[in-house]
Amino acid sequence: MRNRTLREIYEEYGISRRAIQGYEKEGLVHATAKMKRGYLLYNEDMVNRMIQIRFYQDIGYRVRQIKDIIDATNDIKKDALIVKLDELKSKNVKTSDLILKVEKMIAEL
Repeated sequence: MRNRTLREIYEEYGISRRAIQGYEKEGLVHATAKMKRGYLLYNEDMVNRMIQIRFYQDIGYRVRQIKDIIDATNDIKKDALIVKLDELKSKNVKTSDLILKVEKMIAEL
């Protein structure tokens, strides 16, 4: 397994140093090693965990909510994902309706 620095994680996955520090503060991730110059290193398991946390954030969960979900049973994770899926579908319908209304207004101008 390859260890990655904060910079490498940002460059590969777009997860910022500040975000990772927030994850660490909440106890969601931790550095798994340290370089001679003091750079923190994260193993593949921690990087995969960060990617999973970022996904939960992308679908609308806050870090404190993710803390309750990420290590939960699959049933709890599934329920949490179903809730967000329903919310996303609802937003999608609303967005589609708005698009149609804007297109109609443009056509009327």
